[in-house]
Amino acid sequence: MASISFLLGMVPGTEKVETADDQLRADFQAYKDYESSDDLKHYLELEKEVKSNNFALRKKKILKEKYKASEAFRKEIRYNQLLKRSKGDEKSEELEKLDEYISSEEFIKQKQYLTMKPVERYETTDEYQKETEYSTLKKSEKVIWYYRTKKKYPFKEIQKWDLTFDEKFNKSKLDRSKWMTRYFWGDQTMKSSFVLEDDKSFITDGDNIEFYDNKARIVTKSNNVEGLVWRVEQGFVLEDFDFTSGLISTAKSFKQRYGVFNAKIKMAGGSVAQAFWMVSETILPHIDVARFENGKLYSNYFWGKGSSPNKSLSKAGGAKYADEYFIYTLEWTPNKLTWKINGKVFKTQTSGVPQEEMYINFSSNLKKDAAENGLPSAMEIDWVRVYKLKE
Repeated sequence: MASISFLLGMVPGTEKVETADDQLRADFQAYKDYESSDDLKHYLELEKEVKSNNFALRKKKILKEKYKASEAFRKEIRYNQLLKRSKGDEKSEELEKLDEYISSEEFIKQKQYLTMKPVERYETTDEYQKETEYSTLKKSEKVIWYYRTKKKYPFKEIQKWDLTFDEKFNKSKLDRSKWMTRYFWGDQTMKSSFVLEDDKSFITDGDNIEFYDNKARIVTKSNNVEGLVWRVEQGFVLEDFDFTSGLISTAKSFKQRYGVFNAKIKMAGGSVAQAFWMVSETILPHIDVARFENGKLYSNYFWGKGSSPNKSLSKAGGAKYADEYFIYTLEWTPNKLTWKINGKVFKTQTSGVPQEEMYINFSSNLKKDAAENGLPSAMEIDWVRVYKLKE
C-alpha cells in the first residue's frame, strides 16, 4: 500500500526537488575542483607562512629596526670622521672606499628605508605584501564558501555513490550502444520484436521513439502493422495490429544489482499503459518502479517462480501524476526495496528482495480492454541516472 502522505497528495514539487539535487551536485563538484585548485594551494601556503613563528620574528625585526643600530649608520659615522681628518684632496684608501659606499644606491636606499616610520617601512616589504594578500583572500567569497561548506559538509550522502549509468537524451536520436527497442527475450530467441496476447498495440523496432528538447518520447498511435504475438497455447503467432507503441531497454548494455535507479518521466493521461520497470534475464523478479494505467499510478513487485508468483501491488490516484514530470526512484539494497516519488517514500518491501542483476525498461502499451481515444499518446523521459555504492 502507498504511504499515507501520497494518499493525501503530499508530494514535493518536481522542479524544487530537481533544482536542489542539481545544486547539491554542482556544489560538490565545485568543492572538489576548488579543493584541488592552485588557488587554494596558494592560499594555504600563504596561511602557513604568515602564521608561522618565523614570519612573526621577521615582522618584529622589521618593525624594530633602527638606522642608528645599522651597519650603514656606523659606516656613515666613520666616513664623516675620516672626512674631517683628511687634508685637501688627499684621501686614505679607507675613506675612498667609504666615499664610494656613501654615494652608492645601496646606501641611499638602505638609509631611506631605515629612517622611515616602522609601519611605513613594513609596508614596503614582501612580508607586508604576503600578509595583505592572505588577509584579502581570507575574506574572499570563494575561501569563505569553501570553509563554510567544509564545516557543514552536506555531501556525505552523494559522496557514497558512483554514477554508473547516465542518459540525457541529448543526441536527437537513440543511442543504440545503450538502448535496444525490443523485448530481450524476443531479440535473443528470434531477433524480432513481439508483444503479449493482452496487447492491442505492437511494439515497433524503434519507429515509435521520438526526440525533442533533449527528451525521449515513446509514442502510442494508430498504425496498421503485422507482428508477432506470444500466446500461451499457440506460441508465437503473426497477427495484424491497428496500433503501434514502443519500448527501450538496457538489457544488452547495462545491468546492476543494488543501487539507486532514477528517471524523470511525464506519464500521459488517457488509456495507454506506461511504465518504468526493471527485470532480470529470467523474467522474474520484475519491478514496476512506476506504472501508469487506467488512471492509477502503481509501484509493483513480482517474484518467485512458476505461473503464480508472489506479488506486492501499491497504487495511488493517477490524476496528479498525469501530464506532469515526476522523478521516480527505486532504492535497492540487499535487504530492502524503497520506491520514491520526488524523493519522498511511496512504498517499501523487505521480503523477496532480488539478489540478481536487473536491467531497465521504459515502455508504453495499449491493452486489449483500453479505450482507443486520446491517441497519439506519448510517455516522455527527460533523463535516467543510476548510482551504485562505492566499494
